[in-house]
Amino acid sequence: MRYFERAFVLIFVLGFIFSAKSLASPGDTTWVQAQNDVQLDWYNDFDASVTFPSGSLSYRKIIMIFTLGKYQCPAGTQYCGDWDYTVQNFLMTPTDTFELSRLITPYANASYPRTPWGWKQRYYFDVTDFYPVLKNAATIRLSYHNYSGGFTGNIKFAFIEGTPPRNVTGIKRLWHGALPFGNAADPIENYLPATNVTAPANTQQAEMNFTVTGHGSDNTGCSEFCSKYYQVYANSSLKETKTVWKDNCGSNNLYPQSGTWVYNRAGWCPGELVTTNVHKLGATTAGSNLNVDVNFQPYTGNGGASYIVESALFFYGGYNQALDASVENIIAPNDYEGYFRANPICGNPVVVIKNTGATTISSVSLQYGVVGQTLQTYTASGMSLVSGKDTAITLPDLSALATLKTGTVNRFVVIIDKLNGNADGYALNNNMESSFVAAPEWPGEFAMIIKSNNYASQTKWRIENLGGTVLKQRSPTSALTVYTDSVALPDGCYRLVVTDASCDGLYWWANSSAGRGYLYARKRDGGIIPFTNGLPAYPATLAPDFGCGFTQYFRVSNTLAADQLLLSGEAKDTANLLVWETNKEVNTDRFIVKYSINDTTWSAIAEIKANGNTTSRISYSTKHKPSVHSAFHYYRLKLYYADGSWKYSNKVTLSPVANSEYAVDVRPNPFDEEIKVRITSPHPQTANISVVDVQGRLLFRMNNNLNTGLNVITVGGHRFAAGIYTIIISSAEGQKVSRKIVKL
Repeated sequence: MRYFERAFVLIFVLGFIFSAKSLASPGDTTWVQAQNDVQLDWYNDFDASVTFPSGSLSYRKIIMIFTLGKYQCPAGTQYCGDWDYTVQNFLMTPTDTFELSRLITPYANASYPRTPWGWKQRYYFDVTDFYPVLKNAATIRLSYHNYSGGFTGNIKFAFIEGTPPRNVTGIKRLWHGALPFGNAADPIENYLPATNVTAPANTQQAEMNFTVTGHGSDNTGCSEFCSKYYQVYANSSLKETKTVWKDNCGSNNLYPQSGTWVYNRAGWCPGELVTTNVHKLGATTAGSNLNVDVNFQPYTGNGGASYIVESALFFYGGYNQALDASVENIIAPNDYEGYFRANPICGNPVVVIKNTGATTISSVSLQYGVVGQTLQTYTASGMSLVSGKDTAITLPDLSALATLKTGTVNRFVVIIDKLNGNADGYALNNNMESSFVAAPEWPGEFAMIIKSNNYASQTKWRIENLGGTVLKQRSPTSALTVYTDSVALPDGCYRLVVTDASCDGLYWWANSSAGRGYLYARKRDGGIIPFTNGLPAYPATLAPDFGCGFTQYFRVSNTLAADQLLLSGEAKDTANLLVWETNKEVNTDRFIVKYSINDTTWSAIAEIKANGNTTSRISYSTKHKPSVHSAFHYYRLKLYYADGSWKYSNKVTLSPVANSEYAVDVRPNPFDEEIKVRITSPHPQTANISVVDVQGRLLFRMNNNLNTGLNVITVGGHRFAAGIYTIIISSAEGQKVSRKIVKL
């Protein structure tokens, strides 16, 4: 998949966000404004005169930014920004015309949560290869193929100085227009004759850009709702067969919409930009003849079907760098509205890397992290990324994302360090930054509630950790039934994954026969936990309208920071003393004191009433006399708030006072390399440690002199095969402790 049409979203947040290695100074980028929030009020062409740079400089990237917005139509207007209309953007020079970009407006009624009055959506297009014609005086035409108003259009260009991957030696516009399809009396092939073009000087490669979207509807739904293909030929050789179809409209990042947004269509989805298909035609020698032809799938309908086609032939010189890659995009973390479904995250960043050199890339080493914090390093190996291709790389878990304050705006950076183990040949395109919002924090205990619609088995949810292990899930089986599942999670980063097999959510107005379901997360006090990259939580009217589903990342941080709740303790002969204090309290209810002898199984030993609301420093204390002998005693607090949510304190580990008891602890269990036997003795004595297998056969024995207090004795684990054993610790005074242990 090519990402150029979606790239650079992170660069243009309120202007460029580049790090020092990306640009030497702000003057390296030249901005050109074309249409400036023009009101698109009817089927029309909206032209803007522009003056581009003269061509005396070299640019490594030229980005066209189209911002779609809304305005309020006059009173009494039937439709206002309510339909999926085609928008084509053309460059018109004194000698030729080229389509630079295309997008489809969304169903954007202002009553929907994502498209209120004042809504804007940015679309980014890489138009670097048009540089030979993006010079001097020209006209930018915004062609609005629509029959009602309500949208605004803003177009500007960013010329970023530097060296492009390849120099364009020539461009020629090929077939274009709204072409009939399926009409036996007027076949589409009449408009697509084979074309001969002579390759300009210095040419080494040729490619064809072909942008096509299906419109109209005949007796089989063509061309908007039918899937057909076309074939590309160069010098009578078939180069590629391409299907004109988008099969993921129900996963649109702009959702829900006020129309039939989930229906798949011929090359487009409402509210998305249109992807240009790039067809590589192979090596081309300067001065040679290149015959290019496109043939559509044979089809005959009863009229009404058409394809809007724009195509151009590009000739290129060789790559300017032998070994080079660029950071093309950051999908996550990123607060760009075009990646709404992928954000915010708290775990694995996703970036896009492109090979912009002549050498195939087998490995790329990246540095990445939150700006201002220590960067992590990762090497993606086993690649075979050829020239001109890009790939999305999922990076290892970024721990810094789990510690950021909920809702704060931060910056993420990724830097290419090495390619194939060597330095990158061109540094200016090696790094990129994005602005992002920290993932939300959820309580450690909550409930997931789903009401199925009439097609119960279509909609499912699951909660999984970053490793993909499913921790909780629900697959409804009965129609119009409410399912409530309690969830309890330790500290960490998780994702709630919601899927719908029919891609129409739990309720969609165009399929009302399915009935209405809903899905939400609820706190212990009944409060609703909002979804930050989904929809307003139930009972909001549109909450079930999520298409194919969504993924919600969230963090659980059950443990309070030490400056908020600090627990300390002291081992004593009579009873262990536990003391804690708070700097301030807001809606606190009570403290539950928890105790464990193994740091795994905990029990409540005391309940202390909290102060509720105070800004003063408050101290608390309690005592506990353990009823069992153990080498260690573990304590922590569980602070409950008035709404039922809770947080843990830090943990305290206490060893028995030396003259008070004899205690034994064996760790780890299971073990691998070694076993640690901890013996607390009230006075000097000897102890015997032995290990037997499941048949009772003695495998190991050793005698040890014990000192007063804690003694730590190491038993080598390498001497035992994988299996189950019993370790026996006997003191000279007759104390005997046995434990089952497992060798991995």
